[in-house]
Amino acid sequence: MKSIYELEKYNMSINQITTIFFDVDGIFTDGSLYILENGVKMTKFNVHDGMGCILLKEMGIDLLILTARHSDAIIERFKDLGITKIFTKVLKKRDFIKEYSKTHNLKKKELAMMGDDLQDLAAIDEVDVFFTTPNALDIVKDNVNYIPKCLGGDSAVSKI
Repeated sequence: MKSIYELEKYNMSINQITTIFFDVDGIFTDGSLYILENGVKMTKFNVHDGMGCILLKEMGIDLLILTARHSDAIIERFKDLGITKIFTKVLKKRDFIKEYSKTHNLKKKELAMMGDDLQDLAAIDEVDVFFTTPNALDIVKDNVNYIPKCLGGDSAVSKI
């Protein structure tokens, strides 16, 4: 697991980040899907991650939510935080980031991502800095720049 000290060589990169792409399940949540017997689906978020997003936005960083799953709860949560770039049903995150970067004239050194699964890892070459969580897949953890100590759904986002 990489430590914050290993990020020192990325300080220049981190200072140039203008845009962060976030996965949802496993990052803002613990990765669990809660489905009640009556079919109601629930998603649990951590308020500390919300504050982390607010602080990143105040720093002028553009936050984009990329998730393979569609959920009204996800949309509502991020709209409450003032995040309007919410993209659901995005299975090919690498292609999305590549196209988004091209359309918005963003350079790789301006981009970061936080994800925990294979479709997230596929986008690693499109961003300069990649974060994950301690509960991510091992193959993801083995290839990222930084892993905060907190688990996904337990304030990991607020620690980047």
